[in-house]
Amino acid sequence: MSRMPGASIVVLLVLLAGTICRAEERQPAEQRSPWAPLPLLRGQDKELVWIAGEKLLHGSTTERRKAAFILGQIGTDIALAAPLADGLSDSDRQVRIQAGVAMAQRGSPYGYEGAKAALYEGDPWLQYYALFGLNQIGDKRARNLIRQNPCTGDPFLSQVAAALASAKVSAPQGPFFETPLVANDWDELLDVAVQALVDEADVWFHEGNYDQVIRFNEAAVFLDPSWVEVYAVTAWLQWSMNRHGAAVSTYRRAASANPDDWEAYFELGFYYMHHGHLRAAVKYLKKSFELGAPAISARSYAHALEKSGRLQDALLVWQQLDNIDESGVVDANIARLRTLLPDAATH
Repeated sequence: MSRMPGASIVVLLVLLAGTICRAEERQPAEQRSPWAPLPLLRGQDKELVWIAGEKLLHGSTTERRKAAFILGQIGTDIALAAPLADGLSDSDRQVRIQAGVAMAQRGSPYGYEGAKAALYEGDPWLQYYALFGLNQIGDKRARNLIRQNPCTGDPFLSQVAAALASAKVSAPQGPFFETPLVANDWDELLDVAVQALVDEADVWFHEGNYDQVIRFNEAAVFLDPSWVEVYAVTAWLQWSMNRHGAAVSTYRRAASANPDDWEAYFELGFYYMHHGHLRAAVKYLKKSFELGAPAISARSYAHALEKSGRLQDALLVWQQLDNIDESGVVDANIARLRTLLPDAATH
C-alpha cells in the first residue's frame, strides 16, 4: 500500500497537529461520548462493502479477519448482510470473533459470542470494540458481561467498562463525507480504512484523549502492519505517559513486522538513546544504519557511539557519512572528534 515516505516522529506529529479532520467539524466533541468510537467509515455502502464482502468470502485467513473488521466499521445493513453473517461460521476462530464484534457494534445479538470471546482473548484495541458492541446489544447478558469486566489489567478499559455498564452510549452514524469514499480494489480499500482510523485517532489527539489515540492506532496497524510511523506515535504516547514497558513492546512489534525497514530500528534505537540505554541504542541504531537510514537519521548512530565512549568508532561512522551528507554537520563532528583523538588527526 502507498504510504508517505519515511519521516521522523517529529514530522508526523507536525502533520497531526496541523490536520483538521472533517469528521471533527461534523461531530463536535461536546456531541460525542468519550467512550464511543468515531467510525469514519460508517455509512459507506456499495463499492467498499462489495470489496470487503468478497474478501471475507474468498480471501486468505488474514484478509478475512481484516475484511470482517472493515465491514464492522462501515456498519450499514448491507455490510451486516450475508458475508458478515457467514463470517460467524468461518473456519478460523479469529474471523468468527471479528465478525461477531462487527455485528455487536450495530446491536445485533448474533454478535454476542464473538464480542465475549474478544473480551477474554483479544488485544486491548479489540477488547474496546467488544465492550462497545456489548453496550450496543444492551440485553441482560451483555450488560452483566460488561459489569464483570474481564479487562481489569487495563485501567483505560476498566474506565470504559464502568461507563458503559451504567448507560448505553451511541456512536455517530455517518456518513461523514459529502461524497462517498472510493476504492477500486482490496489494497485501496485497506488504504481508505487505515486512513480513516488514523484520522479518528487525530480527532482524539486534539482532544487530549491519548488512550483513544492508542486504541485506534493499534486498529490501524492491525490492518496495515507496515506503517511504522503509526507504531512510533503510539509508542511515543505510551512512554510520555510513563508506560515504558508498553512503549518498548510497541517499538519491537514495529521492528518485528518490518524487519527490513530502517525506520523501525531507528525509532527503537532513538528511544533507548533518549532514555540513556546506550548499549541497546547502539545495537538498534547500527541496524538502522546498515539498512540504509538517511544521513540525518544515521547521525544518531554516531552520537550513540560517542556517548557510549566509543569515540574511534563514532569517527569512522562520521567519515562514512561524509560521502553522502554535505550539510557541514559531518565535517564539524569529524573535526571535533579528531581533537579528542589526536592519533586520528593523521588518518
